[in-house]
Amino acid sequence: MKSLISFLLIFSIILNGCASTSAGTSATQQQQQQQQEITRVIAISASVLVLTTVICIFAVSASVKKAKAKQLADEAAFQACVGKKKADIYTLYGPPDNIVDNGQGDGGTILIYQTITTYGGEDGTAYTSTHRKLFYISKDNVVTAVKEDTR
Repeated sequence: MKSLISFLLIFSIILNGCASTSAGTSATQQQQQQQQEITRVIAISASVLVLTTVICIFAVSASVKKAKAKQLADEAAFQACVGKKKADIYTLYGPPDNIVDNGQGDGGTILIYQTITTYGGEDGTAYTSTHRKLFYISKDNVVTAVKEDTR
């Protein structure tokens, strides 16, 4: 922030310098001054463009880092559910979208939480993506495994 303020201060000083012209100078000197002013304006414009680009790069980089950190934290919290009780999963995620038998014949179940996303393709076709979180629950109501998939 301090460097941005410093840049703006220098920028305004340069602009004030560009605005002042000397009276009583010859046509050649005025042409040289105009060329110098044009050069300064181009240099200032280039500086502003570079500064804007750098600020945008930092902003995007910070946003990507924040998103990755959130994704890692969410994944860690999801994996930490192994060993928790079924009631804890309900507290964290709410009621599941579906509950199915685990197919092992041991009385276990699978809690399924799903997020369905629909988006359009370039050709106007609608596509659907389903992201699921699966919690494998033992007959004792303890999470034995977790899994995520996308269809």
